[in-house]
Amino acid sequence: MRRVSIFLFITAIFVIAILAAGTAFYFYSVGDRYRHSQIMVQRNILFAQNILLRMERSTLPGEIEEAALKYGMKWIKERKEGVRLLKGAKLLGRQPTAFGFIDMLEKDGRIYLLINSFGRLILFEDLKFKPYDPKIVWIYFGLTTLLILLIYWAIWLKLKPLKSLQQCIRRFGEGNLDVHCKIEGSDEIAQVSQAIDEAIERIRALISSRNLFMRNIMHELKTPLAKGNLIVQMLPESKQKERLESIFVRLDGAINEFSTIEQLSSGRLPIDKRALMIQDIVDQAIDLAMIEKSRGEYEIAPVRIEADFKLFSIALKNLLDNALKYSPDKHFKVVADSEEIVVESRGKKLQHPLDYYTRPYTQGEGAVSGLGLGLYIVDIIVKAHGFLFAYEYVNEKNRFIIRF
Repeated sequence: MRRVSIFLFITAIFVIAILAAGTAFYFYSVGDRYRHSQIMVQRNILFAQNILLRMERSTLPGEIEEAALKYGMKWIKERKEGVRLLKGAKLLGRQPTAFGFIDMLEKDGRIYLLINSFGRLILFEDLKFKPYDPKIVWIYFGLTTLLILLIYWAIWLKLKPLKSLQQCIRRFGEGNLDVHCKIEGSDEIAQVSQAIDEAIERIRALISSRNLFMRNIMHELKTPLAKGNLIVQMLPESKQKERLESIFVRLDGAINEFSTIEQLSSGRLPIDKRALMIQDIVDQAIDLAMIEKSRGEYEIAPVRIEADFKLFSIALKNLLDNALKYSPDKHFKVVADSEEIVVESRGKKLQHPLDYYTRPYTQGEGAVSGLGLGLYIVDIIVKAHGFLFAYEYVNEKNRFIIRF
């Protein structure tokens, strides 16, 4: 599911709110314009009916003119002026009555009422008429929009610290242990930032303690190894001396390997990728494993891959170690091309899925030796390179695959 920023989500909500308010005010304006015209029509019809009734009763012209002024109507008595005013006028509507009919006309923003009673024409100008002005409606819309924007701005200011908190957590996740995420304030965001800052401080202390512990362990292990290796060098040449030398070299390599993996798993060791020949990596892995090259078969294409030479050699070394440990014939095969490297050997099928064995300190049934870190180390290095680690069992052979 695609992630949507909370700021983008809130912005979208307020944009929709402004559009909804604009639509509501628009339809209100249309309805208000219609009500205004209906009120004007009803007023003019009532006035015209009153005048027609007075004409039917033969009311004097002076009384008709006086009544028209009370309604806010001006009687246009001059025929020529009436003809001039009505020339080009727009007919707005016609209302038939028992005494004749009434025409409502508009010209140059003015409303005229033409009363026809049995062929007698009387023209009035509506002095109280005011064209509909939607200005007040849109002023209210502007104030509503301003209020919505002020609310949006207040919420944005309130949530703005989330961005700095997110960036702080991201920097900490990238390995920067010197970040501080505390935000001043007393609201919930400030309280969360304070809790995160305290958690980072505790994690920083734990990491510092672990690093100190690891350095002490390495130092305590390296010192006796160095002394032991020095004593071995003083022994006379013999097969026993060769065995002791190989043991010390293997122990020293294992300690260095653990140190490298610890730094890699904690994110403190950068991956130095270079274009490498696969054959060179395989040769280095065989040297690190201290095994005879004749124990394996090799089908390696002359291709290059982008990898860290030291780390990738360690990963391949662990696969070769496993192949020899758990194979009844102590034999392995390496197949490599531009898409993958496969280390295969005869043996029993794994009892669990691969991800079970890539956990630290996990060993399968019939484990020969070790701490159960071999495939865990391979998995870490493969993931750090962005490759895929897979397993399959074909023709009674275990096949461990690194796909590029």
